[in-house]
Amino acid sequence: MKIKKSQLKTIIKEGIKVVLKEKKAVIKEDKMSPEQIKFAKPIFQAAAKKGKFKIKKMYMSFQPQAEVATFAFGKDGGSMTSIWGHSLNKRDAMVLKKAWEQADMDMKIGEFKPKFYISPESQFITLFEAAQYAGVKYDRDEYNRLFRS
Repeated sequence: MKIKKSQLKTIIKEGIKVVLKEKKAVIKEDKMSPEQIKFAKPIFQAAAKKGKFKIKKMYMSFQPQAEVATFAFGKDGGSMTSIWGHSLNKRDAMVLKKAWEQADMDMKIGEFKPKFYISPESQFITLFEAAQYAGVKYDRDEYNRLFRS
């Protein structure tokens, strides 16, 4: 069976339309229902309170997750030591910066003084990790009913 070029173009256009419609449906599923939010929000808030960090947004992926505002810190080269990492709040990153600057004041290597960087970043935490971190227990049957059915 031979297919004309015009028929092939029509088939491809229809296929693309179907794929685009499916992607839109997946995006809509990322939002949690009000009942799911009511279940997950107190757990995420308890973890945020304990860790002193801020939650940017909550969404549904393969399981409930929250985007957490964190701060990446580190320094560029210049001395033999290297510091890189993440902190959950800016205050902790600033404490590390001040400690590093005080410890590095005695070291004079040429005229180049390495700079310590702090930049905002996002990390992600699941509902299970948040509950474990905060020490909160939740009803597994209710979780299964809300998120797995």
